[in-house]
Amino acid sequence: MIDRETLMKWARAQGVRVRVACEDWESITYETLCRQPDGTSLIQRHRCVLPEPITQRRLMMTYVVGLCHETDGAECNHVRRIVPPVLSSADEAARHDVALVAAALVEAERRAVCGATVDNLRVYTVERAVHWRPF
Repeated sequence: MIDRETLMKWARAQGVRVRVACEDWESITYETLCRQPDGTSLIQRHRCVLPEPITQRRLMMTYVVGLCHETDGAECNHVRRIVPPVLSSADEAARHDVALVAAALVEAERRAVCGATVDNLRVYTVERAVHWRPF
């Protein structure tokens, strides 16, 4: 991993964009993907650890979203931790937003494996992470 400033300079020089690869309440991981002249891919990543006051706020705003769908006669479950896209949203709007984001992530990550799509996923829980208990 490299530092964020170096990553941004490298991305500009290569003409590639920087995207958020992973995010939780403690950190954000940025990533770039560049095709080399020989056809191979080069991935650069930087994990940015957030300051304590920000992590506490993000933890309080993070939701755990549980989704499920049927596949081959069985129920397939997916759980994601999501920070709402707009931290100042009211609770009802934030719950809606995180459910949409979670469904989109599950489809992108798991469609080829289990057939999960935004259309066939059903939300069964949306809880704040600080209150969530698995069982």
